[in-house]
Amino acid sequence: MSAAAIRHIAVLKGGPSSEHEVSLRTGAAIAEALRSSPRGYEVTEVVVEGRDFVLPPNVDFVFIALHGTFGEDGEVQSLLEKRGIPYTGSGIAGSRIAFDKEASKDLFRSIGVPTPEGFILAKGATFPPEFPLPVVVKPSRQGSTVGMSFVFEKSEIDAALDKAWQFDDRTLVERYIKGREFTVGILGDEALPLVEIVPKHGFYDYQNKYTAGATDYFCPAELDRAVAGHIQELALKAHRVLCCAVYSRVDVLLDAAGHPYVLEVNTIPGMTATSLLPKAAAAAGLSFRQLCERILDLSEAVAVQNKFRSALT
Repeated sequence: MSAAAIRHIAVLKGGPSSEHEVSLRTGAAIAEALRSSPRGYEVTEVVVEGRDFVLPPNVDFVFIALHGTFGEDGEVQSLLEKRGIPYTGSGIAGSRIAFDKEASKDLFRSIGVPTPEGFILAKGATFPPEFPLPVVVKPSRQGSTVGMSFVFEKSEIDAALDKAWQFDDRTLVERYIKGREFTVGILGDEALPLVEIVPKHGFYDYQNKYTAGATDYFCPAELDRAVAGHIQELALKAHRVLCCAVYSRVDVLLDAAGHPYVLEVNTIPGMTATSLLPKAAAAAGLSFRQLCERILDLSEAVAVQNKFRSALT
């Protein structure tokens, strides 16, 4: 199959996770972009509520626009592979690893990618009093800052843990890094221009992330070229060590001393026309429609490679 042979694309959106509404917006934007393509795609939007979603007949390819649980954790990828239907983005293994912050951080450390010091607390466990504050507390397996808290006082610890445990039985606690926040889009083997994230008030939590006008974004980020290049290099290493494919978005902090720390890799980042990955792609000269087409082309190439490997085994 070639890109020219792909005629009917199903865009999966919604999903059963806490990021359902965000996913609906991502899916609608992707579908609109693909319909505007001169390639003449037929595009069907499929709202997913659970594992029993139904695809329309004669679908050639699935564009996954499901954020969080079920979309980014390898589950929908596994279902699609069992159905023999190719899809966009990372495969089962890369999706599962990247969605698990504990596993991700272990792999970052294994290749020397700096990441904040931290540990995992199982549900009901006690916070170790010797670990210094401030810290960031978040579910090990969630996205979009869901269930995340910043803890500066001992009196805030229990509430932060209870909040995180609502979304996962395992909670990541990591040292709070004060500094500038960036995100790096990965497209194929290329790191896109950095986006700097600057909340107008407080921290880049769920509210500031999804409230219009609450956060300023600067792309390309105003940063020394060598520092920006080093951050891009680390982002690519993080993307690769987690076995990610096609595209992702890597979140990075830069402390006051100029030391970068990789936080996590998002395998299905927001994809509305105003989301961060499209901003980075635009800075690299790609329109939103071209970005969607590029993701489709790269994913189709991966699907062909996987099919060839399977035929040889």
